[in-house]
Amino acid sequence: MISIGRKPNIDGLKIENAGILLDDKGRIQTDENFRTNVKNIFAIGDVKSGPMLAHKAEEEGIAAAEYIAGGQPHINYNSIPSVVYTHPEVAWCGYTEEELIDKNIKYTIGQFPFLANSRAKTTGTMLIVSNLKDDSEGFVKVLSSDDGKLMGAHIIGPNAGEMISEAVIAIEYGASAEDIARTCHAHPVRFYIDNIRP
Repeated sequence: MISIGRKPNIDGLKIENAGILLDDKGRIQTDENFRTNVKNIFAIGDVKSGPMLAHKAEEEGIAAAEYIAGGQPHINYNSIPSVVYTHPEVAWCGYTEEELIDKNIKYTIGQFPFLANSRAKTTGTMLIVSNLKDDSEGFVKVLSSDDGKLMGAHIIGPNAGEMISEAVIAIEYGASAEDIARTCHAHPVRFYIDNIRP
C-alpha cells in the first residue's frame, strides 16, 4: 500500500465567496467551538484540522450543535480512537510514547502478544486449516503514567478496532490500568488485559 495522506474535500463549497479562512494545508480554520472567522458559519469533520475520521466528525457535529444551542460542550480528542482498517487492523487511542516523552511524562509500558492467548492460537489454527491468513499474530501495548493512569493504548491484530473501545472508555473516565485489569472480561480481551499490567 502506498499512502501519501489525505486532504480536506472543500471543492464546490465556494468558501472563498464567504471569506472563510483556510490554514496552510487547505483546511477551514475554526476556534475551539468550531466557529470559522465568519460569525454564523461553523465547520466540523474532515474539512478542519484533526484526524479525518467519521466518528470524530460526528462528535464534533454534536458538540457544535450543543454550542450553537447555548451549551458548553467538550470533546476529549485524546480519547477518540484511530483505526486503520487493514489486515491486520491497527487501532490506538491516547498518547504515543513520543508524545509522553515530549510532555515529560514518566510512563511504563505493558505489552502482550496475541499468540500467547489460547483463543488466538485456536483461531489461527482454524484459519490455517481453511487456507486463510493466520489471525493469531498481533499485540496489545498500553502506556500508563507513574500513578497507574492509562495514558495510551495500541493494538495490532484482528478486531483491534473493536477492542480499542475499552481503552477509549478508560482514558475518557481517567481509569488506571489496574481498574481495567480488575474488571472481568471474556476472551480474548481478558487474557490480554490481565497480562499487560505495567
